[in-house]
Amino acid sequence: MSKTLILAVVGQQAAQFGSRGQKAFEEQGGSIGRSEDSAWVLNASGVSRTHAMIRFLNGLYFVEDRSTNGMLLNGAALAKGEPSALNHGDRLQIDTFEVEVALQDGTAAESDRTHVAPTPALAPSPTPVREPFDLDMLDLGVSPGRLSAMDSLIDGPSPAMPGGSLDPLSFLDAPPAPSPQASTAQASPSWNHTPGVEDHFRPPGAVGQRPALPENWDLTMGDFASPPAVASPTPTQSAPPPAAAAPMSTELEQIFRIVVDGVMDVLRARAEIKNTFRLPVTIIQRSENNPLKFAATSEEAMQKIMAPPSAAFLAGSAAFDDAFDDIRCHQMAMLAGMRAAFDSLLFHFNPDRFERETDSAARRSAFSGKGRYWDRYRENFDELSKDPDGCFRRLFGDEFARAYEAQLARLKSARRAAMAPTRR
Repeated sequence: MSKTLILAVVGQQAAQFGSRGQKAFEEQGGSIGRSEDSAWVLNASGVSRTHAMIRFLNGLYFVEDRSTNGMLLNGAALAKGEPSALNHGDRLQIDTFEVEVALQDGTAAESDRTHVAPTPALAPSPTPVREPFDLDMLDLGVSPGRLSAMDSLIDGPSPAMPGGSLDPLSFLDAPPAPSPQASTAQASPSWNHTPGVEDHFRPPGAVGQRPALPENWDLTMGDFASPPAVASPTPTQSAPPPAAAAPMSTELEQIFRIVVDGVMDVLRARAEIKNTFRLPVTIIQRSENNPLKFAATSEEAMQKIMAPPSAAFLAGSAAFDDAFDDIRCHQMAMLAGMRAAFDSLLFHFNPDRFERETDSAARRSAFSGKGRYWDRYRENFDELSKDPDGCFRRLFGDEFARAYEAQLARLKSARRAAMAPTRR
């Protein structure tokens, strides 16, 4: 027997909603939200238009969070778009409202909503029975007034009431009177010694047999209010709710598209950095090309990744393994290149280098003194500032590229050595 899910706002906020503070959900489920189209309307600023969905499957009720502010089940946050089973006594937190969860048997819930009166036609009707020893029948002297009153109630002629003695039990030996459908003609009084009043007596006709009640009459009383039958759950199998399959598939597709876009953006940034420092870039080859590096759009990359394996392009997990390995090696090589370029800058602006160059030039000049060191520094700075791009490549870029390539070669060599045993 299916159960009815009853949600009720409890606590101080219960009075805010009045009659709308409680809602019963059947197997058809429904929505909860601020919208008037919702099955349960909670008109509050912190409630989304469609805050949650109630679904029924395999004998269980599920709640699915659709809100922007989130909701809690027994103090734990619900994952958005993921159904969670509801049990009797659970507590939901919707905005600032605490909602109590109750499960009520379908029979009890049905009796609360609908009262079906028994069918009058099926109720047995009492059969009038005449007492065989009725004192009126044993009265030997019936007054004419009483006889006339009886005649007015009984159709047919009224014979005269004879006087004299009467056997009080003689009517038990009399033959049964004809049925109401028989002729109304009266028999001759000479054959019967009973008084004429007995000629008006009609034994009660046999009550016709009523149609038998169906065996399932107690089940058919509420058929009009019963929801559609649902297949009973299989105890040995626990499948995910089919209602959540479509939203989950859409969510996974969006996640996959975002991941592909992100990986392609990082690989493009890596290629731009290589171009800036005049490093060799990855070029398209005759086989095993990564669509994440060479596809023009994310849609094209997704088509090639999900396509059957081919010699021209990597597919499936191989494409992502190659892309993430290149990104990881690029990050580590970037760190090595930056450190080498920084060391090159420190060496170029080392005061000892300026002193040595200045002292060597001072021997050929008549000027001497510490002031010439500063003059030499300014001359060097003026030379560098005349060509910023050339200065960047000479002082930073060249050393960065050298260290970057060296570190990248070491990382790829180590990766090939690590993969060699697995390939065997």
